[in-house]
Amino acid sequence: MGVNFVFMRLIKMRPRSTSIYTKMIIAFIIATLPIYLLAAFLYNWSTTIIKKDITDSAQIQSTNYMKDLDNEIKRLAMMQNQLFNNDFLEELVNTSDTVHGYRKIELILNIRAQLLTVKNSNDDISDVRIYLPTMKSEISAVTGYGELNPDIITPDKLTSNYQLRANNGLLLMDAYPEYRVVNGMPDLIVEIELAPDVLKKTMVSSIQRDYTGAIQLRLNGEPLFDETINEGQKDWFKTGSENKTGEVTLHGQKFLLIHAKSTEFDIMLDHYIRKDLIFEKVNQIVKWTVVFFILTVLVIALYLIYINRTIRRPLVKIVRAFRHLEEGNFEMNIQHDKNDEFQYIYGRFNEMLENLKSLIEQVYKQEILIKSAELKQLQSQINPHFLYNCLFSVIRMIKLERTEQSVHFMEHLAHYFQFITRNARDTVRIEDEIAHARNYSVLQLARFSDRISVEFSDVPDDIRGVEVPRLILQPLVENAFLHGLEDKLEDGLFRVSVTSWNDRIVIDVEDNGDNGELEVAKMNLLLEASDEGPEVTAILNVHRRLKFKYGETSGLAVSRSELGGVKVSMTIQREVSLDEPNAHR
Repeated sequence: MGVNFVFMRLIKMRPRSTSIYTKMIIAFIIATLPIYLLAAFLYNWSTTIIKKDITDSAQIQSTNYMKDLDNEIKRLAMMQNQLFNNDFLEELVNTSDTVHGYRKIELILNIRAQLLTVKNSNDDISDVRIYLPTMKSEISAVTGYGELNPDIITPDKLTSNYQLRANNGLLLMDAYPEYRVVNGMPDLIVEIELAPDVLKKTMVSSIQRDYTGAIQLRLNGEPLFDETINEGQKDWFKTGSENKTGEVTLHGQKFLLIHAKSTEFDIMLDHYIRKDLIFEKVNQIVKWTVVFFILTVLVIALYLIYINRTIRRPLVKIVRAFRHLEEGNFEMNIQHDKNDEFQYIYGRFNEMLENLKSLIEQVYKQEILIKSAELKQLQSQINPHFLYNCLFSVIRMIKLERTEQSVHFMEHLAHYFQFITRNARDTVRIEDEIAHARNYSVLQLARFSDRISVEFSDVPDDIRGVEVPRLILQPLVENAFLHGLEDKLEDGLFRVSVTSWNDRIVIDVEDNGDNGELEVAKMNLLLEASDEGPEVTAILNVHRRLKFKYGETSGLAVSRSELGGVKVSMTIQREVSLDEPNAHR
């Protein structure tokens, strides 16, 4: 109903005079009619020239591409030969039975580094592998060292010591030294896997033109990959064709077929040129006579004058208005005296200015609050005293020669800073936020030794992936340690539990500190502070962020804990689909 109302309102407000688009179409037809009349006389004369030029150009492009492909394959073959003489590879193959385990790993890593160098030297290469049949192993630049699958390389696949073959849509270059053949099988094979997508992209960018119908690359007479303009014609070119240039007809459509053959390998390139598209280019190369040139200049000049008055001037006016708007000038009003589309656009522009002024007034206060909260969040992310305490704890562990404990502690500290300095997103999964709070608690426990125990409940499976604002739980944990448990000499307890109730998520942070009533009163007074207060603490920052994002039913609530200390309950009100498993729980 609402959509129909808006649509009918737009129709009612739309000008009923002839549109600018219709005027432009009529003017364009009048301006271009002499051009097409003259082009008809020149068409027959130009078709023969264009056909020859396009055919010669396509032949040159195809031949040059095949030369470049030959040179590239030769260069890759030279890189294969260089790998044969690799000292690390020679040592690995010749001393495979006696080489020490550590040395073997070192050799494999050095060999893989060489393979990565070869792979990264050319975008056409997707992987470089070395097969060692006698060792029943292979080394790949991508996957590393692994066991050799005996079906990958067999004697019947190695027809020569250097070959180019296709396998399951992949283009492979296999090479091995003749002197390394043992019992009909070489003990060392270097294989370069070329990326078909990159080769195809290179082929298409080098050869394809507007008049191209299809391009096919064949290896040993079999199609390697092709590119067609019309998806429905894809099966036309699978069977190959005779190796000669000329005209062919496929399914009633005529093509000019251009062939180019590799001089070094059995690779053939077929370029199908659509004859119907060739002659559409005639009008682009026709040279107009002097009389025709004068006529068209005159018509175009009149047309430009008309366009300038009808379109350009109103457009310039509205562009200037937008520039004033960018400079912050909202006190303006533009008018158009003609009953056309520009009058409608000008009216909507004026209404937009009024709406913008109203919206700016409405959201100004909220923007100030958000900026203040964001600033407080950034300021509280790194606590210098917490960092100092962590560093002193590490120093103490190292002095006590607790190496393993210090390593684990530094890992937790690294995860902590990795989390708080990650600025790519404003939200994280709730299980990641709780994991960060648990990690922070582990760091705090280094100060309190055995005086405090920490308990974290499991996150329910149905809410693990729920996105929440970053750093909403750490300030609560930090407050519990600082104000509730720091003076606890023994049997301190800190607990975090997570529950899910229909459309609510509740996270409780509790401690058994000694000053429970006093802390509850102080925190409740803090949460009731005015929004205009000059000081926004970390706890109040979290409270306001939750309310701003999820509504007034979300936020923090402080009460006495059953443990004897303070209990801070964080409530997140969220929208739950009826299809979710816990929607009616």
